Amino acid sequence: MPQIFASIAPSIYGHEDIKRGLALALFGGEPKNPGGKHKVRGDINVLLCGDPGTAKSQFLKYVEKVSSRAIFTTGQGASAVGLTAYVQRHPVSREWTLEAGALVLADRGVCLIDEFDKMNDQDRTSIHEAMEQQSISISKAGIVTSLQARCTVIAAANPIGGRYDPSLTFSENVDLTEPIISRFDILCVVRDTVDPVQDEMLARFVVGSHVRHHPSNKEEERLGSTPEPTMPNTFGVEPLPQDVLKKYIIYAKEKVHPKLNQMDQDKVAKMYSDLRKESMATGSIPITVRHIESMIRMAEAHARIHLRDYVIEDDVNMAIRVMLESFIDTQKFSVMRSMRKTFARYLSFRRDNNELLLFILKQLVAEQVTYQRNRFGAQQDTIETFARYLSFRRDNNELLLFILKQLVAEQVTYQRNRFGAQQDTIEVPEKDLVDKARQINIHNLSAFYDSELFRMNKFSHDVKQKIILQQF
Repeated sequence: MPQIFASIAPSIYGHEDIKRGLALALFGGEPKNPGGKHKVRGDINVLLCGDPGTAKSQFLKYVEKVSSRAIFTTGQGASAVGLTAYVQRHPVSREWTLEAGALVLADRGVCLIDEFDKMNDQDRTSIHEAMEQQSISISKAGIVTSLQARCTVIAAANPIGGRYDPSLTFSENVDLTEPIISRFDILCVVRDTVDPVQDEMLARFVVGSHVRHHPSNKEEERLGSTPEPTMPNTFGVEPLPQDVLKKYIIYAKEKVHPKLNQMDQDKVAKMYSDLRKESMATGSIPITVRHIESMIRMAEAHARIHLRDYVIEDDVNMAIRVMLESFIDTQKFSVMRSMRKTFARYLSFRRDNNELLLFILKQLVAEQVTYQRNRFGAQQDTIETFARYLSFRRDNNELLLFILKQLVAEQVTYQRNRFGAQQDTIEVPEKDLVDKARQINIHNLSAFYDSELFRMNKFSHDVKQKIILQQF
């Protein structure tokens, strides 16, 4: 449901993939206990990793507020016993007592761990059992017991060296071992990309928000005379009020328990096989049986968001979509494009024409950048692919904008190499966009040219010259 995704941290602009992953984690899957001997967790664990200043910690703080039960801690200030459990002598009776840590206190809730990469190896090893078996075994000072830790773990980490290097794999970018990485269902890579239009919009939003929330404006805010600073919603729908969202999550988790009777098992099996093959070829994060369970949990969570009693094809497709985004974003930049082509039929599921057109247009821009770099021998400024825009159920306008920005980036590089400076106006041939659109059966682009998203990004369409212009 796009409205649920749009309601996750509405004050943070962009990062659609993170919002989607956090929404699935908040609703969660269905725990199982086959034969009463082995517990299979239903909670979805999420790891956010990326450049500093990309709102990772703010997302954790938001989840803390919207969750009915949440414990927030930091990896740098929490030791193993602080996360799991520890024993201490009672000050009066002098007997050994057992004290619960953050993971135990967050039972049936969410445990949020910031600066996850700052923990030492021994501390991280101690939470292996808690994240997968969702229990903590204690054998200290004569106390032998097991504590429940049935919680979702959402962690944020910074890459090695401070900045994420797209030429390296995810494992090479973070100081985390494979056993701990495999326990996270969703890996979100956050990159601080340069986009003049988006950066300007974000800056205006931040300044407007500070002005509005100044203490001197509290009275105007109470009377409703000061408008809420708004930004274009990339999901295309209005977010829910936060109190309504919180109640909706509680209701869905208590009342809705999706079953897997109608799930397409062959599709999940085929996806697992394909991912295993790609993982072995690229030498990236190994795909294990845990990833099958992750897809099932995400499908159940998506069904729960829609209050469905059974997991249907849409839920499986969404789970595959999120799994693919997570897997592709952790690859080296050099293999991302080939992987997107390999799994294109899954990545384009139920996205409307404008979104697909935007995606193609940005791909054209990237191709032109590569061509001009090879032709003129100049080094391109950092223009990274906006992978987070390749999301399920976005409208066609967004896809077209994505492609168009790639075309513009190529033209910017070409003009800088040829003229020594960036021009005030960038021209993109209309034919490039039309040709890409036809490949995905989109033949009418007039709706995209007339859209607010097109004008908002300072694009204009010259019908006579058959070009698309962007002003800087």
